[in-house]
Amino acid sequence: DLFRPIIGRVQELTGHSDEEVEENLVAYRVIADHGRAITFLVGDGVLPGNEGRNYVLRMILRRAARFGRKLGLDGCFLDEVAKVVIDNMGPHYPELEARKPFIITTISQEEERFVRTLDAGLARLDEALEALVVAGGDTLSGETTFRLYDTFGLPLEITRDVAEERQLKVDQEGYQAALDDQRKRARHAGTFETRDEETLKRYRTLLEKLQEEGLVADEGVSHDPHTSTEIETTIAVILRDGRSVKSAKEGDEIEVVMPATCFYVESGGQVSDAGFITARSNDKGRASAQAGKESGPAWEIQVESAQSPVAGLIVHTGVVTRGRLRVGAPAWAVVDFERRLDVARNHTATHLLHSELRYILGEHIQQAGALVGPGRLRFDFTHAALLTQDELAAVNRSVNDAILLNYPVETGEESYREAIANGVIALFGDKYGDRVRVIRVGWEDDPFSQELCGGTHVKETGAIGLFHIVSEEGIGAGVRRIEAVTGRAALELVERQMGVLERTAAYLGVTAEEVDRRALTLLEELQAARKQVQQLQQDQARRQFETLVDQAESVGGVSLVSARVSVASMEILREMSDWVRDRIGSGVVVLGAVVGERPAIVAAVTSDLVERGVDARRLIKPLARHVGGGGGGKAALAQAGGKDASQLDSALGRASVVLEEMLAEAQPGAASA
Repeated sequence: DLFRPIIGRVQELTGHSDEEVEENLVAYRVIADHGRAITFLVGDGVLPGNEGRNYVLRMILRRAARFGRKLGLDGCFLDEVAKVVIDNMGPHYPELEARKPFIITTISQEEERFVRTLDAGLARLDEALEALVVAGGDTLSGETTFRLYDTFGLPLEITRDVAEERQLKVDQEGYQAALDDQRKRARHAGTFETRDEETLKRYRTLLEKLQEEGLVADEGVSHDPHTSTEIETTIAVILRDGRSVKSAKEGDEIEVVMPATCFYVESGGQVSDAGFITARSNDKGRASAQAGKESGPAWEIQVESAQSPVAGLIVHTGVVTRGRLRVGAPAWAVVDFERRLDVARNHTATHLLHSELRYILGEHIQQAGALVGPGRLRFDFTHAALLTQDELAAVNRSVNDAILLNYPVETGEESYREAIANGVIALFGDKYGDRVRVIRVGWEDDPFSQELCGGTHVKETGAIGLFHIVSEEGIGAGVRRIEAVTGRAALELVERQMGVLERTAAYLGVTAEEVDRRALTLLEELQAARKQVQQLQQDQARRQFETLVDQAESVGGVSLVSARVSVASMEILREMSDWVRDRIGSGVVVLGAVVGERPAIVAAVTSDLVERGVDARRLIKPLARHVGGGGGGKAALAQAGGKDASQLDSALGRASVVLEEMLAEAQPGAASA
């Protein structure tokens, strides 16, 4: 029995006898089955989440944790289950051993997060089920089920298990409807708006019409972004506001379809190409187009992006910057080559980065997302811990070493099975056809990196120029993100930072190499000066304090010290009120000061007067209104701030009046701290 070692380890954790294991065999088998599944899923690069396979992992992990709770395991234990799975299955599946630390950490972190909310979630579920029974119902509403998931992380499956144990049901359709509504709201709130079905239908109809008229091949728009960055073609369709039009004029925002294009279409994390489409003479071709561009072409479109809303159709979105174009017009489509090269540098750099992260941090590293643009690259990867400065420096240095070695970047096409057998990395969860495009970096007999990829790349790593990591952060459970720059953007960053360094060195009167040491020295001197200033402020406050006690007046038999003082911070003002309150033994203290050009007031009441109903909060509010502000606190200590410092003395003068009114109203025990 493959489950026996797992069940044995769980039995050790629970301390159950064999008879107790038999009595709870369902729970033991659920933990064993789910524990093995989550170990393999995490080992394959799946991370807990709220969509697709990520949700499946989260759901079965939490279900196993809940069954562990039923066995009396109040803390985290699934990492121990994973260790047993790895020890027993590792010899047959070596990737489990290679990724053991990552698997254990990922499972532990997810279980810890769930355990923190599990008790609260189950308590709310109990309340909901009890209320359901009292009301005579037998089906928990989908809205309540979804709220338990959304607020406490209780998956539908756990709620259903608990309900079934009490012979109750769950409205699963209602739950799914609530979940779908939330996802729709999230999509609409997102940066990028998903095209609706009606729009997609319109694009599909357009493609079918173009194919029927022979304007586009049966397989769709001819698309080759890798061979050339410019192409002779024609304008097949012009769309304005989603509708087909015969022409467009300067200033119009339009979408254009051509029978063929060399523009890279946004996909796989890489942004689309930009460029221009301009008028072309039928008989003179490119030379005429180039000459026309210099003297002014009849029309021109500045292309901002190229998208493929449906398979086989590519639309170029942009603005007409000159003239009027018509459907059927000969055209010259030209990609912005410098921008394309910037994107290619960043894309090849992501492959180098991926390779070095796996080499330095471990084989558990897998790509979890990417964004490759002309100005920067963003690479998301599976890793449970914050990268240290030494690790970041090592990755940065290794990628630049690969750039300096000027490795060749080869592009080839081969069968998917052959590529995987040769160690090519495929993105987990992506779907590939029988033939795939492979990007290999390095020497043929010793590749530095090899991945399945359809994006644009440089021919040699030396073309990247320079790689520099600008940030590293966590973006989710077990997922880190690195942002970096290459090429021109990296050069601009270095120039800016070197400029800052050189100017700072000049200001400090040292060389660039001495800036950090000089900065540390200045920081130490600044800290020492601040301590000295703070001590002087304390001494000044002490001197003022000695004179304040003598200023006490009697209001209704209660000692009141109300005075304006000179202090630099609210902290010292509160401290002075404590000193005076402690010195007078029984009484009320109201101190005011101008701190940062704004009036500030503190009121303090001794404990015996608090018991008699004297309340610092009630005392300070009318004073605060007098200086154009508000305040609050506790009965024994309250503070306020305002806007009109010119009214501070007047406000402090009202303290005796307010106190007298309060004493007249106060009854023993009327206020509490």
